Amino acid sequence: MRICRYRLIFRPWQLPEALWTSLAALAVPILGICSWHTAGQAVISGEEVYLFLFGMMILSEIARQEKLFDWLAASALVHSGGSELKVFLIIFAVAIFTTAFLSNDATIILLTPPVIAVARKAGIDAFPSLLACAFVANAASFLLPVSNPANLVLYGGAPPGLLSWLGRFFLPSVLAILISFVLLYLLVRRRIDSRFDEKGELPGLDPVARFTAIALFGVIALLTLTSFLHGSLGLVTALSGTGLGVVVTMLRRRSPFPALAEISWSVFPLVASLFVLVFAVEQSGLLQKLSLFVLSFGHGVTAVLVTGFGIAILSNLINNLPSGLLAAQLAPLLVSHDPTLRDALLVGVDLGPNLTLSGSLATVLWLIILRKHDLDISYGRFMGYGALLTLPALAVSLLCLIL
Repeated sequence: MRICRYRLIFRPWQLPEALWTSLAALAVPILGICSWHTAGQAVISGEEVYLFLFGMMILSEIARQEKLFDWLAASALVHSGGSELKVFLIIFAVAIFTTAFLSNDATIILLTPPVIAVARKAGIDAFPSLLACAFVANAASFLLPVSNPANLVLYGGAPPGLLSWLGRFFLPSVLAILISFVLLYLLVRRRIDSRFDEKGELPGLDPVARFTAIALFGVIALLTLTSFLHGSLGLVTALSGTGLGVVVTMLRRRSPFPALAEISWSVFPLVASLFVLVFAVEQSGLLQKLSLFVLSFGHGVTAVLVTGFGIAILSNLINNLPSGLLAAQLAPLLVSHDPTLRDALLVGVDLGPNLTLSGSLATVLWLIILRKHDLDISYGRFMGYGALLTLPALAVSLLCLIL
């Protein structure tokens, strides 16, 4: 892969992003925009999201330490029969499954490093499979409620039950994945049409790793059942991650602190600060103006497309997590006019960020991991792929909502 030294994110003095959002959030009550009590209530309102993020990060770290996705990537290599195309197809399928049941961020964190390692071992081009990881992470992120933290954000921590969710989003999600696959394949087909010498055998998993894999499937089943019963996904995810983490730590007879140190704790003050800042935006009256603009297009196709593409553009400008928070506040103003507009907001927040590298946390993490492995891609080059894949997939998914 060509090395391009463009910097995507600029941070003053290289200080964490969470610091700047926290300072901005503190300025809201200091400047009298709202009271300290109200700011505190805004922070507390994100409880379900914090629990979900915590649980998913624990589960992801357990899977990483037990090298389960290294095993899956090696399995793709061994069972490919020396075909780069088969490697690409297997990675694409694994990325869909991981995103659907463990979230889009988990797909990036768990699958990207093994894909790079396997490609280097086989002497093949990692770029097609890496693109599959990046684009599937968002394209499949509204297949289930747990597929993207933004889903919980937009529905205030209480998404619809599983059957209702699938009735709304299954077909749009499947079509988004299918369109993304077909278009990505057409773009990279010449880079995956060769063969390579099969190397090595499938590594074994020790008893603890096998137990962890089985337990993760149990967690997936539990989350699916919780969603079906319309229970608390955040609480169940946090308890599942904590419980499995304790058991695996005891079986390995190791300290839990190294694993806990790997968790991105700065995500929590970042998200909490965004809740406060979004409340400040709501107080400004901007959301009412936006809702009036959307409602001016009336019902039907035009309103859905404007809503979905509008929030998608905003997600690429400011990232989909804050745009998801804004959409959560905007949704009640639109639902009374047309319930489909909330669904359009979610599709735009989840799928729209595939347009640019800065659109979602998943693609930002993807770029960071690439750079750690001496790989890089320019903003413009990624956007070229993103425009070709995302715009048609987004349009078709939005149109499906009104069928």
